[in-house]
Amino acid sequence: MKQLTINKIDFELAFEISDFESSAYLDTETGAVVIVEGYALSELEKYVDEDSELAAIVKKIKSDDTLAESERDMLIGVAEVQYGDDIAKYKLIPKKDSREGYRDMQEYIWSLDNDRLAEQLSDTIHGSGAFRRFKGILGRHPEALQNWFKFRDQREYQHMIDWFKSIDIEPIFE
Repeated sequence: MKQLTINKIDFELAFEISDFESSAYLDTETGAVVIVEGYALSELEKYVDEDSELAAIVKKIKSDDTLAESERDMLIGVAEVQYGDDIAKYKLIPKKDSREGYRDMQEYIWSLDNDRLAEQLSDTIHGSGAFRRFKGILGRHPEALQNWFKFRDQREYQHMIDWFKSIDIEPIFE
């Protein structure tokens, strides 16, 4: 298994992306996290010709004086993911799955010793707004709410570690 140094905060943010307009990639050589906003892909098209290679695209981006430095950096990162010579080194970081979140709520409920609270929570997790109602009930039970956050964080961490294992990487978080 390959060890790779990764900025933990960047990766956690990328792992939590849940909208369909954005994606995140892990550079499996450097450990960098590249977030690709949906609008960045359409912006990038301004710099791409039919026969453009990465170097030509980057040169056009760097010479565009209308871009702020942060926009320029983002577009170059997106260009590397989309048009680089070694795009295989970029692994798509999976988006947070609401079904996993629902299963996490179920398993947390099953772990509770307080039968009354478990019953209340079980009743709240059906239909739309389940996450909001679940947290609303827990808000009236501060200790259970803190335990939920710990439980959820542990589960998310395990999901991350499982993903790293699936791509044969041992993360070293900084």
